[in-house]
Amino acid sequence: MRSLFLPLALLAAPAMAQTPAEQALLKAEDARFHAELTHDAATLDAMTASEVTYAHFNGALEDKAGVMKDFTHIPFTAIEPANRHARLLGETGVVRGEVTRHLPDRTLHDAYLAVYVHRAGRWQLIDWVSYAPQPAQGDGAKVP
Repeated sequence: MRSLFLPLALLAAPAMAQTPAEQALLKAEDARFHAELTHDAATLDAMTASEVTYAHFNGALEDKAGVMKDFTHIPFTAIEPANRHARLLGETGVVRGEVTRHLPDRTLHDAYLAVYVHRAGRWQLIDWVSYAPQPAQGDGAKVP
């Protein structure tokens, strides 16, 4: 069974207050994660810019064809976004957060920075960079 987990704290009270427009960007990102989980190629295609650059944790770079191939075939069992914060700069949106992707044989946990552009009434991913998550601070402090 595949599921998209959204922590209740994320839905009820984000760590940093988000405007309704920023919340809409996070909702669009949730839809993109769900499309990855369910291999919904039409939604992924619509939500991915033709000029996307996707940088994986291991440094590998992919274009749209690679993103479409990977995310319509990888057998995720769950995708859990967390600790996200969105910012809007006109028609550009930036999301910084963490995502845990569960596979049948392993779990991947990455921090990421995603850049979206608002085109034709929808958000499209134009850049993604995955990196190692910051270790938890002893005092609970996080970089905003």
